[in-house]
This record gives sequence, C-alpha cells and structure tokens, in this order.
Amino acid sequence: MRCLVIGYGNPSRRDDGVGWFVIERLRDLRVWGIECVTAHQLEIEFADAVQGYDWVIFVDAAVDTQPGQVTVRELAPNVGLHAVSHFLTPEDVLGMCLAMHGKAPKGILISIGGADFDFGEGLTEVTQQAGEKVALALRNWLQHGKGRKSLIG
Repeated sequence: MRCLVIGYGNPSRRDDGVGWFVIERLRDLRVWGIECVTAHQLEIEFADAVQGYDWVIFVDAAVDTQPGQVTVRELAPNVGLHAVSHFLTPEDVLGMCLAMHGKAPKGILISIGGADFDFGEGLTEVTQQAGEKVALALRNWLQHGKGRKSLIG
C-alpha cells in the first residue's frame, strides 16, 4: 500500500500547526513505507503529487471542534470543481487528481480540534496530546495492517 500523509496548517498560529506536529512525530517514530509532507495550505500542485498513491491522509487542525477532539472521515473527490482558488479542500485535491489523471487515491481527513490559534509557536497541551495519539494510531494502522476500520471506526 502506497500512502502519503499531508500535514498542513500554520505552525506560527499555535494549534494550527498540529498537522506539522503529526508529521514530525511520524518521522520520529520511524514509520517506514510512507511518505510525509507538510504544507501551509493545500495547493493545486498536490493534485499531481497524490497521483499513484493508494491512500492520502490529510491531517489538519479544526476550529469548529472541541480542543483535543479528533474526527476522522473518508473523503470523496470533489468532481464539481470548476475554478481554482487559493483555498483548496482535500476533496478538491482528490477531484483535481481524478480530472487530470482519470484516477484518484482513497482519502482520509483527520481533523484535530485546537484551543489556541493566536500568533505564537508551540501547541497547547490538549492539542499536542491529541496529535500524539493520532501519530501513534497512524503508525499502528500503516505498519500493522489493522485495516481501514481500525483507523476510522
């Protein structure tokens, strides 16, 4: 299984950097067989970058969720995307990949509720703990083949 994990957000806005934190932890945990990238936001170039993977896992902070709460959902490509904007959703990235290459990987979005999005460095304790749990769950899911349901169910 070829898997790409994209952690995105702004690490200079405290908990908005939790996607970057999860990527850093995956690297620290030496999770092999996956590729990890970080970005401040999802851009059109990701439509090409995700081509050829079986799974793409997006990890981002959520402002509309309780701090530390983790939500996981499967994604469907947004096939109705007509104009390119500066703000793309994970569904947009998958939809553009499908439109450009005739095929898109399966996608999952992991959202982690943040408590503080002000300017500053470092995560709040609750968000960091949630990010740590996500990194460990991803490691187990990716390395031990526990099946998709163990991650999203």
